Amino acid sequence: MPRTPRPIRLAELAAELGCRVEGDQDFEVSGFSSLAHAQADELVFVRDATHRRALEASAARAVVAPPGVDVGERSTLRSPRPGHDFSRLIRAFAPVPRPPSGVAEGAFVDVTATVDPSASVEPGSFIGPACRVGARSVVAANASLAAHVTVGEDCWIHSGCVLREDTRLGDRVVLQPGVILGGDGFGYAADEAGHPVAIAHRGCVVIEDDVEIGANSTVDRATLDETRIRRGAKIDNLVQIAHNCDIGEDALIVAQSGLSGGTVVGRGAMIMAQAGSAGHLRIGERAFVGARAGLHHDVADGARVFGAPAVEEHGWHRTVAALKRLPELLRRVRRLERSLTERAGERPASEGDSDPD
Repeated sequence: MPRTPRPIRLAELAAELGCRVEGDQDFEVSGFSSLAHAQADELVFVRDATHRRALEASAARAVVAPPGVDVGERSTLRSPRPGHDFSRLIRAFAPVPRPPSGVAEGAFVDVTATVDPSASVEPGSFIGPACRVGARSVVAANASLAAHVTVGEDCWIHSGCVLREDTRLGDRVVLQPGVILGGDGFGYAADEAGHPVAIAHRGCVVIEDDVEIGANSTVDRATLDETRIRRGAKIDNLVQIAHNCDIGEDALIVAQSGLSGGTVVGRGAMIMAQAGSAGHLRIGERAFVGARAGLHHDVADGARVFGAPAVEEHGWHRTVAALKRLPELLRRVRRLERSLTERAGERPASEGDSDPD
């Protein structure tokens, strides 16, 4: 569990959040923990009253909790967004250790590249011609930046990432291990003999400020223009973003989803796990695409769709409810068919006939 460099009074934590303390303001916290594994001097959080039983069983004596939730005799930081504020405290008082500033021995930096003196370039990383790495950014071990890559300030490019030519990152971008930006898209045209031949991809990838991309996700370069991930978008592990896609501000795309070329995702849209889209579709602002949905048409602003092929939420619920009744409906139809056959004077159903399962 994250430990703090020194014991920290609850009053200091409250000042960081701008909230109030109920109970002992001088109680000292030495770390942050989950409810199940907390020690008495570690801070925990609860989102709502449904976690009360787990809190009662926890050894923690200090908690971040929303107004109105009973936490017993524990000292409490009251917050309307306890999960968010708990994470803020971890970032502020138990930060991830940064590597030393400068270019480490064993890293390669091309003579035409520019690396800010406050940036960190770890051993085994590669920074190619005409690249620029901004202030306080980290290029971790074995990350690779090809030619003309731009990295803004306060970025963290983790191990194994590959940023192909002309990729541009804004500020505070986080790329988890194994992210690939700027690979050629999956586009082919048939030659005179009918063989598939790769279409030239000469566009780029642009990642705006405050974007986070999860491990082993890929964003393909555009054919001619740009594939763009806009400010604040969050992309989970193992996601495929194809060429010429445009992902809107604050959009969320969950693991194992795949967007075909030219897909446009609106601001604040949410795409759940294993969803997929056909190419050149628009997913509207604040739209919700359910897990494993298959999109073959545009999704309107604010719409909620489920299923494959995807349909609006109410229709999907009706379909699922009908599927549960399908076996009984089949049995009823078979009984009606036998009854009609017997009335028409045809051969009665034999004793060996049986209803379907």
